[in-house]
Amino acid sequence: MAESITFSDVLAVINNAAPLTLQESYDNSGLLVGEPDTPFKGALICLDVTEDVVAEAITRSRNLIISHHPIIFHGLKSLRGDSSASRIIIQALRAHIGLLAAHTNLDAAQGGVNYAMAKKIGLHPEQVLAPVIGQPNAGIGLIGTLPSPMPEKDFLHYIARCFPEQPCLRFSVPTAKQILRVALCGGSGMEYLEAALQAKADAYLTGDVKYHDFQKPDGRLLLIDLGHRESELCATELLRDIVSQKFPTFVCSVSEQEKSPVNYFVSNKL
Repeated sequence: MAESITFSDVLAVINNAAPLTLQESYDNSGLLVGEPDTPFKGALICLDVTEDVVAEAITRSRNLIISHHPIIFHGLKSLRGDSSASRIIIQALRAHIGLLAAHTNLDAAQGGVNYAMAKKIGLHPEQVLAPVIGQPNAGIGLIGTLPSPMPEKDFLHYIARCFPEQPCLRFSVPTAKQILRVALCGGSGMEYLEAALQAKADAYLTGDVKYHDFQKPDGRLLLIDLGHRESELCATELLRDIVSQKFPTFVCSVSEQEKSPVNYFVSNKL
């Protein structure tokens, strides 16, 4: 009889690609709901666990949901069903579905989220913006060079094509520079703007940029807000590939029901 694959085995595979030791101190990655020795039957991958995602896992007979963002992040004091997080956890427990997250450890891993972003825009990575001590290829953010320079307007068109999930890009005052050297950080990366400036980036791509943040470049680089979700969607493909390559006989796919919590209204008025 073939040896049973468990939730612990899946976690070990993800931990090998994105060690939990790389996660930030505030984070909560790992197996969050479910018993480690539960036999693994199949996985559904998502950015955020929602009630629709759990319902999809039930319909598609997947007993493990692997997300980038942890469902238990700020802490829960009760499971009464009066918050979305508690309803999701109750729903998962009733259906015997495990919930596993790989968050900042996947962000910081060599070959992780930021490397996937770089690949998406054809960027040749040169260095990590905030490297882990003793691991120069691991850490938060990346900077590298494009195959050839391009005008800012062309670069904006190019980034919009690379990230079609984002209906509009917000950006700082144009600098009139040619864009060749690009820094990036998936999710919320404004704290690494100074590192991008010190690395002589012509542009910096990240998410969750606030109003006054757009003033900080002061003409030194082009700051582009891709959106938190849009910049990290590549995490789902990464997680799918990590698990599928190790366990090719198990069904592992990206959720078809997960939707962005952010909606956009684009007026036709000129």
